[in-house]
Amino acid sequence: TPRPTAPPLQPPGPPAVPPGLPAPPLPPAPPPLSPAGVRVFRGHTDSVVSVVFGEGDELASAGNFDGTVRFWSLESGEALRTLHTGAMVVLDIALSPGGARMASAGFDSAVKLWYVPTGTLEQRLLGSSPHTETVTAVAFGRNGTILASASYDRTVKMWHVESGKLLKTLKHAGGVKAVAFSADGRYLASADDAAVKVWDVRTGKRERLMRGHTFDVTALAFGAGSVLASASEDDTVRTWDVESGKELRVLKGHLGMVTAVAFSPDGSAIASGGYDRTVRLWDTDTGSHFHTLLGHSDDVLSLAFSADGALLASGSGDR
Repeated sequence: TPRPTAPPLQPPGPPAVPPGLPAPPLPPAPPPLSPAGVRVFRGHTDSVVSVVFGEGDELASAGNFDGTVRFWSLESGEALRTLHTGAMVVLDIALSPGGARMASAGFDSAVKLWYVPTGTLEQRLLGSSPHTETVTAVAFGRNGTILASASYDRTVKMWHVESGKLLKTLKHAGGVKAVAFSADGRYLASADDAAVKVWDVRTGKRERLMRGHTFDVTALAFGAGSVLASASEDDTVRTWDVESGKELRVLKGHLGMVTAVAFSPDGSAIASGGYDRTVRLWDTDTGSHFHTLLGHSDDVLSLAFSADGALLASGSGDR
């Protein structure tokens, strides 16, 4: 004989009110629920390919085919100003230490330097040998006096920011997709295929060639000391010791190519994002995955931590 089932429990109603007495006031309605700690910045008309925290209460973001860089208030979420770069496509932006200058890269083969407070174009970095194809990535060195730019013309160029002088050209076998400076300014990492190349900034000599990925590297980020992270089309993030060239960890978990990677300011955590529309957080020392952030409806293309490590920004194809 089947066991009888109890009727479903009903939430208790308000206590009965004796006849002749007024009903007690209803408790106030709770505030509407929203994802805790999440703010969405809307305004770009195309994929957000680069995000970076500025000084104080600002976040900067670049839209791919809308050719703009937008500055947002972190507190209110409102757009503070929009900078039109003059390029049909923007692929990357970088802010100098202190946030006064911004470099932009795009389809017009130009590296442009902007004065952030006014949004004015300071100069186009041409030097004696400008890039001849799309510029894919830009990065400032430790003190902001040197800028590196990567291009599909198979080069990385290092520039003196104040004078605009071309300092060095680092040649590659293929189009370069990613570039990053170490925190101490000694090393520059780049990638034009599945291998990661590490260069001595002072001499321009290649010091390391680190192999492990099985498809092209898409993004690079330095952490504390000599630790470097690389994201790849092979769905993994790998960490490396650039002093020895040794592979440290392989971070597996994404369900598609990984297109963005960033270290927390203290180097203890790595954030990665990719075509599975997730942002994943990893312990740098152990390589263990400890959290997944959901919310984007398209590929995650860019990541950045705030200077105090309290905030993480992500840019996506969902605009």
